[in-house]
Amino acid sequence: MEYLGSIWIVLVAALLFGYGASRIGLPSVVGQIIAGIIIGPALLNWVKLNEILSVSADLGIILLMFLAGLECDFNQVKKYLKSATGIAICGVVLPMLVFFGLGMLLKQGMVEALFWGVIFSATSVSISVAVLQEYGKLQSVAGAVILGAAVVDDIISIVLLSLFTSFFTGSGSIAMVIGLQILYLIFLFVMVKWVVPEIIKIGMYFHDDIALAIIGIVLCFSLAELAEVCHLSSVLGAFFAGIAVGFTPARDTIEHSTNIIGYALLIPIFFVSVGLELKLVTSWNGFLIVILLTVVALLTKWVGCGLGARAFGFNWKDSNVIGAGMVSRGEMALIVAQVGLSSHLLSNHLYSEIIFVIILTTILSPIMLKWGLKK
Repeated sequence: MEYLGSIWIVLVAALLFGYGASRIGLPSVVGQIIAGIIIGPALLNWVKLNEILSVSADLGIILLMFLAGLECDFNQVKKYLKSATGIAICGVVLPMLVFFGLGMLLKQGMVEALFWGVIFSATSVSISVAVLQEYGKLQSVAGAVILGAAVVDDIISIVLLSLFTSFFTGSGSIAMVIGLQILYLIFLFVMVKWVVPEIIKIGMYFHDDIALAIIGIVLCFSLAELAEVCHLSSVLGAFFAGIAVGFTPARDTIEHSTNIIGYALLIPIFFVSVGLELKLVTSWNGFLIVILLTVVALLTKWVGCGLGARAFGFNWKDSNVIGAGMVSRGEMALIVAQVGLSSHLLSNHLYSEIIFVIILTTILSPIMLKWGLKK
């Protein structure tokens, strides 16, 4: 049972580095990601991302997004959904254009340059959610807009990935994929509006908090799995499962139980696993490319979403927070990059550098978001 040692090291590192980060004024998630870099293959090589840790990390992000849905003020998100959609589009178009141009400038093929744009148009809502939760801003106007924009961004990124893999690799019908995704969104509406409240109502007859928690987590995993079947991200299904349960009287009970399960075990493993993905770049040329791509990745989302927010009437402070909250690429970009590599849309040539940039944006984004919130 060697995996127990890996889990032990990961949890202890997450606890110590997360606490250390919060003590020096950084979000604890930054410390947990740095912990993964230090104990992982990049430095000490104490822990590698094995199957047990990978599955635990997947469960962690699903529970994190389920909790985000539970805590989300959906009426607030709905109020700003039009603005959030416009901001998300701005935050996709600018990285797509700039990274395509940059890829062509660095003599990548046209398909690979386009795919760079797909990778860096993604946003990791989970990182921003963790920071907003930590500072009690998840239900603020900026928090609602970031959530809404990140969910729309997530849908756009997955649709773009589906189109690319279908069109350039011939793997499946584009019309079938889009049709499945539309059916899933209709199914989500039915679940949120009618089915989930009825299931929770039945569950409340047990008069047992543990039974309610199990029902909530089963709903979360069910919608997450169905999302993947429909070529969408599992985090999208988990988020809407949380929203659906959040409309029921069992919300507080399920949230309390899920918080304990998530934050005591699975969610810290997810954040540490982000750092475990990092491989060091050893050449000067690679190092310069990492700096260039990181700067461009930070600016295209921050400026694109920030100016988009300003165009929709938000003040400069909220626009800055929204832009910073959309910077992190996190697990979404990692997933897109890995799918691209396996589908031969991305070569091995600069793969390590791209992964390095994704990790750096994931570390820097919560720092920028915290700075924006404090300012």
